Amino acid sequence: MNRKEQQAQRAKQEDEILVKVLWWIVGCVVLEVLVLLLNKYYVNYTVSQIDLAYALHKSVIPVLAVAFPVCFVAALLLWLAARKKGKLVRLTAGLTLAFLALAVCAVVTYFFAGTGIRFLYIAVPAVAVLALIYYLYQREFFCAAVLSALGLLAVRVVPQYAGHPVLAIGYAVVLAVLVLAALVLFFRLQKGQGRMAVKGAPVQILPKNANYALLYATCAVVAAVLAAALALGSLTLLYGVLVAWLLILAVYYTVRLM
Repeated sequence: MNRKEQQAQRAKQEDEILVKVLWWIVGCVVLEVLVLLLNKYYVNYTVSQIDLAYALHKSVIPVLAVAFPVCFVAALLLWLAARKKGKLVRLTAGLTLAFLALAVCAVVTYFFAGTGIRFLYIAVPAVAVLALIYYLYQREFFCAAVLSALGLLAVRVVPQYAGHPVLAIGYAVVLAVLVLAALVLFFRLQKGQGRMAVKGAPVQILPKNANYALLYATCAVVAAVLAAALALGSLTLLYGVLVAWLLILAVYYTVRLM
């Protein structure tokens, strides 16, 4: 492959990435608008909107909390079938992601109402940012950003064990397991120079020059913040620690792109 062909192939890949990023941004904007509408007509409704709020509460949201997860499972099965046939993979993948997002929003709204909608305010833009990191930065930064985002959520959720003990303790346990699993995964990838066997074939998950020290440090920071949230409650300092760590990572990986 000569230089012109390499440049053309690279330009094509960049165009494909740009299209994917734009789709993620559009999807998150639409979802955020829906969340804002739910907040207006489902939570902070006026006297003239009581009938609409009642219909949403008694009929619409409960139905959607069941219908969207069912649609997600159906779309997931279609996507798996499409992968085997090699046809309509992108379309079925897009439908699967769309129904997953709608299912999460419907379930969170149904079970947590106003608190859930306030959570979605932040969660939807956060997902958009993580998607941008995934497509524009190195995969290792994406892994560290996901762990840090889960740590930020822990600072919000875990200290609420007095009012929501099952949710708080359950999330703390899940996050602890995820951090431990991430440590094991990073260790295996480091030994395999970023490769890991998937269905008997080696797959390059992280680049050979990945900085595993930062990944281990991210796990340590998230674990420390989780422990502090359990012991001390929701402190602004804990948010600051994780945000500062994310900024350090962003600067480091941005410099590596240059």
